Amino acid sequence: MNLTIKAPGRIVLFGEHQDYLELPVIPAAVDLFMKIKGKKTNSDQYYINLPDIQDSQSFLATNTKYQHARDYLRSGVKVLQENEIIPSDKGISAVITSDIPMQVGLSSSSALCVIWIAFLAEVFNNPLNPMEITKFAHQSEVLEFNEPGGMQDHMAIAHGYINFEEFDPIRCTRLLTELPGLVVGNSLERKDTLNTLATIKNGVRKGLEFMETLKVRDLTIDEVQELEPIKGQLDEFTLNALKAAVTNFEITKQAHIELQKSAWDENYIGSLMNKHHASLRDYLGVSTPKIEKIIDVAMKAGALGCKITGSGNGGCMIALCPDHEDDVSKAIQRVGGQTHIAKVVSGVSRF
Repeated sequence: MNLTIKAPGRIVLFGEHQDYLELPVIPAAVDLFMKIKGKKTNSDQYYINLPDIQDSQSFLATNTKYQHARDYLRSGVKVLQENEIIPSDKGISAVITSDIPMQVGLSSSSALCVIWIAFLAEVFNNPLNPMEITKFAHQSEVLEFNEPGGMQDHMAIAHGYINFEEFDPIRCTRLLTELPGLVVGNSLERKDTLNTLATIKNGVRKGLEFMETLKVRDLTIDEVQELEPIKGQLDEFTLNALKAAVTNFEITKQAHIELQKSAWDENYIGSLMNKHHASLRDYLGVSTPKIEKIIDVAMKAGALGCKITGSGNGGCMIALCPDHEDDVSKAIQRVGGQTHIAKVVSGVSRF
């Protein structure tokens, strides 16, 4: 009997480049989906068809030695076997399809890891809860390959909706189940996620380590400029990366406070998105001229706030534009972007 599971894409409203620093984030699961349909077989062979990318993979259940970087299908099997979630002598046959664009900041790779973990556990009659899926998917994507990302994407995709995610300790708290007026704008510029994440992560950590030597902690957004006196002791990129971490942390906290209100202010949330994007652009340099053009026309068409989503240097932006979704979408298309009027959705699930 076939089992069919779907997993959403994700956008980041607040907290870009924060999760791998164990700082909180506010992501959202949106209605772009990856789907898997498959079943157990009587053999010990794994066979996975990936028609969207004209590829397929097959391997023995006992052969989990990685064949290439980001070998996520094998890593998922290996991680679940090691944790005694699935057997090491049984295989499956499955087809994976997706309408989540790749390498544009909507977390297609994490969706693959989440859906694969959820499918394997359930098809072998050992279903996992969203937090268990989160941890095993993160292990199979990030820890197994020593990649620079955090747990944010896996948690957002596994849990769905809009949550306040924390990582020290790990917690996921629901904020909203809907957010009208979201438009995703794809610049169609491919990005290099791993190199961008690694570069920024190293810069921020270098800055934080330096601040520890000065016994400086818990800076707020109003105190960011006080970092200027140490400018001569840190290179410009490290100083800017540190400023971004402090600024974006404070913006995320402000957004969290507002979104907990029963009648939160969409104009204020939009303004915080604009501030967040400015920090990502000016301190981290992860925007591009095309994304800036897309944001400019989106704001003129009625958006309350816009920001890049994902690691940056290409990919997608998001606009908050209640009652102006069509106008914003058309404006983005006129300057060469693709758009999706997004709906907030639940996490990984059967369908």
